[in-house]
Amino acid sequence: MFRPFAIVLMTMFSIVCASAQDDRLDELSFDEEPLPEETVAYSSIGIGPVFSLYTPDVTDLNSRAANMQLDELSSPFLLAGAEFFTAVGFVPNVRLGFSWLSGSVSSVKDLVSIGGGVKKSLDYAISTRSIHIDYAIVPTAKLAIVPGVGATWGYSTITSSTISGSYDWASDSTASSQVFLEQSSLCVLPRLSIEYAVTPFLNLRAQASYTVPVSTSDWSANTYGTALNVPSSISLQGLSAQIGVFVGLFN
Repeated sequence: MFRPFAIVLMTMFSIVCASAQDDRLDELSFDEEPLPEETVAYSSIGIGPVFSLYTPDVTDLNSRAANMQLDELSSPFLLAGAEFFTAVGFVPNVRLGFSWLSGSVSSVKDLVSIGGGVKKSLDYAISTRSIHIDYAIVPTAKLAIVPGVGATWGYSTITSSTISGSYDWASDSTASSQVFLEQSSLCVLPRLSIEYAVTPFLNLRAQASYTVPVSTSDWSANTYGTALNVPSSISLQGLSAQIGVFVGLFN
C-alpha cells in the first residue's frame, strides 16, 4: 500500500517541478540583442599639396599702381604650397601640422615716353610658414569636420620697377630703377576644414581660414633702408579659401 502512495507523490512532485520550470522559461527572453558598436579612434597622418585663394586688401597697392600708370592688381590671388599633419595619439582627435605657402600678383605694362619706351611693373608677394593644431569631429565614416588654429610667420614684399632700354651689367649708369619693400609678420590663423577620406590612403580637403596679424616689423627698403608712410592696410590680414589633396593613412 505504501508503494502506490509513494508513486503518486513522486508523480505529483514531478508535475509541480515541470510547471515551475515552464513559468521560469516564460520569463526568459530569446530576442537577439544588438551588439554594442565598436568605436574606432580617429587617426591620420598625411602630406600633400594645398592651393589657397587669398584675399588681402589691395586698395592702397592699386593706388600705387595707378600712380605708375599700371593696371590694378587682382584680388584674390593664388597661393600654393604643401602641408603635413599627424594625429596626436595620447590626445584623442587632436592633430598637429606644418604648412608653407607662397604666391604673388603683378601688374606689368610697356609705356611710350619721350626718348623711347619704358617698362614698369608692380609686384606684391606673400610667403608664409605655419604650425597648426586641429581637432577632428567625425560625424560619419570617412567625413571629418576639423576646426583649428595656427601660428603663422610670414613675409610681404612689394617690388616696383622701371626699365628703360637694356640693362648693362658693366655700366654704373642706367635708366633702370627698382625699389624692394619687405615686412615680416607674426599672425594667428583660425581655420575650419571639411575633409573626406576617399580611401584609407587618400584624403580631400576644403577649408576656410582668416589671417590676423598680431605683430609686424617695420617696412624695409632695398633690404638695408627704412620705408616710411607705407599704408597699414597692406598686410597679411585676409580671408583664404583652400583645397588640398593628401596621401597617407586616414582612419
